[in-house]
Amino acid sequence: MQCAYLFGPRDLRFVEREPLVLGPDDVRIEIACSGICGTDLHVYSGMIFGNSVHEPRPFGHEFAGRVSEVGVNVTTLAVGDRVTAIPNSPCGKCALCRSGRAPVCQNRVTFRSGAWAPSIVAPAQNVYRLPDTVSDRLGALTEPFACAVRAIDRSELRSGDRVCVIGGGPIGLFTLAVAKVSGASRVIVSEPRAYRRKLAEQLGADRVIDPTEGNLAEVVRDLTDGSGADVVFEAVGTPRTIEQAISMAAPGATVVIIGVADAASQAAFQPQDMFFRELTIRGTKGPTFAVERAIRWLATLDVSPVITHTFPLSQAKEAIELGLSGEAGKILLRP
Repeated sequence: MQCAYLFGPRDLRFVEREPLVLGPDDVRIEIACSGICGTDLHVYSGMIFGNSVHEPRPFGHEFAGRVSEVGVNVTTLAVGDRVTAIPNSPCGKCALCRSGRAPVCQNRVTFRSGAWAPSIVAPAQNVYRLPDTVSDRLGALTEPFACAVRAIDRSELRSGDRVCVIGGGPIGLFTLAVAKVSGASRVIVSEPRAYRRKLAEQLGADRVIDPTEGNLAEVVRDLTDGSGADVVFEAVGTPRTIEQAISMAAPGATVVIIGVADAASQAAFQPQDMFFRELTIRGTKGPTFAVERAIRWLATLDVSPVITHTFPLSQAKEAIELGLSGEAGKILLRP
């Protein structure tokens, strides 16, 4: 079967390979549709979490499909089940997992193949059933949407809080949607691209700002009675946007960093300012503990406007270049 592999920066090729042999704890899933993740854009450009891409690697980890084969030890899934999966699952055995810090487990269980292919083999523990109320297209959003649900958890958002989301890409848009239904009284979105500002308006943002047209922190304070946002979500991953997030936070606020910055990036802040404003800054990594709730939200919350383009898998390179342009929301691929 034809599978997408990255051989180097912007060098995406389709490779003919035999399907992987199924392990005793694995399931084989026929792919209905796959998504393009922000991480895919980083990897395609030649960087992943600050590390260069040195060897061919299979592409794709967001998808929905149907189970076509199960390993001999698998009892939780059956042939014919409609499913999605997360690419990394905590091992459940290490000291971090046993102490309640599973999201940062260092021994995570991962895929051995990619989802930009007709089928994928995945560990059964990474796989989740999809209800009939969640389409394949929405099911393919589960992993990134669960990342947004997890970000809301990390923020400890309270009913009536005023929220600012920096970045109108898919993760920022999902965070906006979940914040609205989780009790935020007002959600402000900062996004420089007009295309994505329109998507934020469709998803229910109370105010959408172009950060290139003025001092973002001052605008947010003007919109929040002079105090700033109670919760700020940074969904870009650059030093400048992280600094902006801290600058617009109200006294006692929480700043949640969702965006993945390059390893060499450094953001500046004033420790005394952090002290006097008593800010809380948190990172959030992945969808752990949020997947099942994300699927329930996808069954009831309309986030379909985020899906703006669908390409056949054969046009994956064109699709990912569009993603890099920023003139798109969520892009799906169909094998």
